[in-house]
Parts: sequence; structure tokens; C-alpha cells
Amino acid sequence: MASNRSPLLSISGLKFRSDNGFILEIPRLTLCEGRSYAITGANGAGKTTLLRILALLTAPSSGSVYFEGNQVLDPRGTESARRRITLVMQDAYLFRTSVYDNVACGLRLRGISLNEIERKTEAALAAVGLSNFGGRKAQQLSRGETQRAAIARALVLEPRLLLLDEPTASVDSENVGIIEDIIKNTITPEGTAVVFSTHQVDQAYNLSDEVVTLKDGVMLETGPTNLFEGVVVSDGDGTRVRVAPGMYIQVLSDREGTVHLRIPPEDIIISRSPIESSARNSFQGTITSASVEGDRIRLQIDIGQSLVVAITKQSFADMQLTVQDTVFATFKTSSVKVY
Repeated sequence: MASNRSPLLSISGLKFRSDNGFILEIPRLTLCEGRSYAITGANGAGKTTLLRILALLTAPSSGSVYFEGNQVLDPRGTESARRRITLVMQDAYLFRTSVYDNVACGLRLRGISLNEIERKTEAALAAVGLSNFGGRKAQQLSRGETQRAAIARALVLEPRLLLLDEPTASVDSENVGIIEDIIKNTITPEGTAVVFSTHQVDQAYNLSDEVVTLKDGVMLETGPTNLFEGVVVSDGDGTRVRVAPGMYIQVLSDREGTVHLRIPPEDIIISRSPIESSARNSFQGTITSASVEGDRIRLQIDIGQSLVVAITKQSFADMQLTVQDTVFATFKTSSVKVY
């Protein structure tokens, strides 16, 4: 029941202490290829510090960091891994040259042939919607266009791990949508992983496979998420959200219109048959996959939508569950977070 995603970068027992006394602690974090991760938290929570550690630009005070299975805290390991990791900062700096030259500069430094530089640069510009901007001066770009050009400069290097620090902060709504699409489209099933930081909780859960929440340097939450988008329907049955034709999730909320829902995997009860409970949400489904994660078993259940459930190893064994089994997933309305 091993995960079908290969670990790309993993952290264990990491601690970072800055000169001003700030401490960042990450007991364990694994980033897998072909997945997206959001880091959220208030200002000063440690989001940028964690990104710089993931980019191998800031060394932790203690702990281990592995990239593609190799320890990377020694100088030679760090140098090799850095070529496959790129970080785009919130206030990206572009050289005072053309947009094309900015995007192509990393390839030139790596000695890539002119034909390959042209092909890859044009592809990267197209990926961020700047195909016709190559000849422009970088300083003529808007803030949002500058951010997209900086992302193109990172993408052109074909990184295994792309890190984005607050990529949509202080960007107009049109560019926010474009950058969010870039994040979605950059992830590949067997290749690039994307990690981005954001203050916006709904954006974090809408764009990522997993969310890491930091508070004052401490990691509070990480793991696969159950994210649904739907429309609020208020009637005699209370407040429900239609997430698919004929499929409704009961919620406690006074919001209207389109909303996003998050259901923590640990709040969902699995049973072989319907259970008597005050919980108002119960769905029959089929287990499609199971994987061991720490002291828990992560189940993917098809209820018409994909649902992630976390149960203890003991519960999994007691119920003698296996893939393709039919089960019931039950959760309370209070467990459904509405954004």
C-alpha cells in the first residue's frame, strides 16, 4: 500500500533559528513529484523562511533535508540539487533588458545551444501568456506581468521543484487568475512539484493537493485535503451545497452563491454499513486506493467525488478493509469548513 507518488524532497527534525530569535520547526514534511502544496499562515509565521530552506538557500540549524533520495546539506549535494529547484520571490527582480533575455539568461549560463534556448524560451513565455512580450523592455511590464515573466524565467529551466513566494500578492485580478492557472498547469504527473505561499486560505485549498499551515514558526497542519466547489442551496433541509448533480453536502454557514468546502480527512468516519449518528452527511462509496502515512492509513473513496479519509491502522485492520470495498463515509456539518 505504498504511495504512488515518488518523494522528491523530504525534511525530518528540522529546526531553524534566526539571529533575531525566530525559530522555525518542521518535524516532518515530504514533497512528492506531480503534486502541489500551499504554505499558509500570518505574516511572520515562517512561510518565506521555509521556502528558502526548501530552495536550499538557507541552511537549517539542525535536521535533515533529502532531495531525490540524497542528503543535500553538504556543499556538493546542495549545488547539484539547486540546479533542479527554482524559487520566485514575491517582488521578483528583472534585469534591465528585454523580457526574452530575462527568461533566456539561465539557459545561456548553462551553455545551452542557441536553437534550444529559443525553443525553450518561447515555450516558457507561452506557458505564462507572454508570447508577444519577448521584445519588450522588462521595466515596461506591469507588476502582474513582471511576476509572470519571473515565473517563465524559472519554468524555462525545467525544475523538478518550483517554489513561489506569495505569487499573487499585490497583483490585479486578471493576473491573479492567470498565475493561478500557471500553478495548476505546471504540475505534471511524474515531474514538477509546486509549492506556493499565500495569505488566502481559500486559494490555498482551491489550488493545492496539500496545505501546510504555520503559526509562529510551528507547523500546525499538513496533509491531503478534501476540497469541493459548489453552490449554496437553502431550503427546508437546511443549508446545503450542491457539489455535483444530485450530490449535496450539509453545512453550517450563512454564505450565499458559490463557495469552497474543506473537510478534514481525520473528521470522516468509515463504516461497513450505515451508522446511527447525528451527523447529517453520509455517502456510500468505493475505496479506490490506500496508503500508509505515519501512524494512519489514507484512503481514497469514490462517492461520486474523490474523498480522502484518514483512519488509524488499528481501525483499518479491525474492519479488514481493502481496495474496491464498499463503505460509508460519515461526517458532521460542523466538520465542513466553508470559504
